[in-house]
Amino acid sequence: MNGGEQKKIRRAILLGRKEGAADALSFLLEQGVTVPLVVAQKDELVGRSLAKEAQRRHIPVFGNTHDVYALLEKNDPLVQDIDLVISFLFWQKIREPVIKLGKQGCINFHPAPLPDYKGRAGYNTAVLDCRKTFGVSAHFIDAEEFDTGPIIEVLTFPLDTNLATALSLERESQKHLLSLFKKVLNRFIMGLTILTTPNIGGLYLNSVELEALKQIDPENDSAEEVERKIRAFFFPPHHGAKITIQGKSFTLIDEKILKWLADILAKRTDV
Repeated sequence: MNGGEQKKIRRAILLGRKEGAADALSFLLEQGVTVPLVVAQKDELVGRSLAKEAQRRHIPVFGNTHDVYALLEKNDPLVQDIDLVISFLFWQKIREPVIKLGKQGCINFHPAPLPDYKGRAGYNTAVLDCRKTFGVSAHFIDAEEFDTGPIIEVLTFPLDTNLATALSLERESQKHLLSLFKKVLNRFIMGLTILTTPNIGGLYLNSVELEALKQIDPENDSAEEVERKIRAFFFPPHHGAKITIQGKSFTLIDEKILKWLADILAKRTDV
């Protein structure tokens, strides 16, 4: 896709989650792109989910990519003549033949700057690394690996390394990811040339490695390191930075987070 001529996209499949994916679907439809199906979590607990938005617009919703593979085996009309496959915060690994289903490729919108942070190594490690900027990325998927394909664009924004939590960084990133989605998709919709850059190197952490970073060592971790770990892993309802006593783990929070939680509860009580 690097530098090649393109035709305007007409039909795209969207795979995703969170409210941003619902907004992404609305944008595609408003631009005249036909979306014959979406793949989304049907029981996702968010105010405006992709599944709910698709159902409201009478678009078929499938729960995972295995359903799409079955449609491909039957040569179902829903998966014929697809120009682009789009992943927006999709939670499953995308495999063949879905990767090559779109005539113009398969693209992913990743909530971290590439090539720096791949897979799950994003919000948490950015806070631990004391970064002053963060970002969101769009890239092609050309293999059955996470976040390794050629980079289309990275949108960066400032990060307050002394205040950010994983939760606040996730919320900020979602806004920028939707902006990047609209910017990149406009290029495909207008038939513009899609330039890419190599996606080499970067940090990839599996779930076990990421979980190990949560552990606090009271004997060796400084107060500053403990405070940073608390912010880096504050992402309810998931367990955060923890200490282990007699085989049992306890999640920690600090005074700033406690005050934030108190403010949230106070607002709910006032309603």
